[in-house]
Amino acid sequence: MLQCLVGTPTGTAKTNTNDTIIVTAMATDQDANDTLTYTLWWGDSSGNLSKTNVTATGRSGQSVTLEKSGLNNDTRYWFKVVVNDSIDEATSGEGNEKTYCKGTYCSGVSISYTTCTKCDSNHKVTCTQCGRRWFYRVLGYLCKRGF
Repeated sequence: MLQCLVGTPTGTAKTNTNDTIIVTAMATDQDANDTLTYTLWWGDSSGNLSKTNVTATGRSGQSVTLEKSGLNNDTRYWFKVVVNDSIDEATSGEGNEKTYCKGTYCSGVSISYTTCTKCDSNHKVTCTQCGRRWFYRVLGYLCKRGF
């Protein structure tokens, strides 16, 4: 019997992509030996989510990850999980996350990429056009100008 769902799942844009979000969720069950099946629900606005075929399994108190790909560049998505222990099911609250912007321009933000060898130890790069020093977020082998 499913006791409760712990918290709202969290989403993270997948590093070095602009089309994938990884959702992490965790549920508890009063029978720790039950296998819990997580099903991802997904949408492009709050309250307008549809069931997907993305699933994961785990035990009570164990975090699972669900990966949704094929998404649009620089776009916010909403998600929730429905957890089933073969007897009962519980539904999480909604979370949301935005895919990374990859390119020279995204809505409201100008992004440029440079190899990290040009970033200093504080992940700053000096702009060759304006001379200002910008913070960059490390994304694998790239530094990305912060949002």
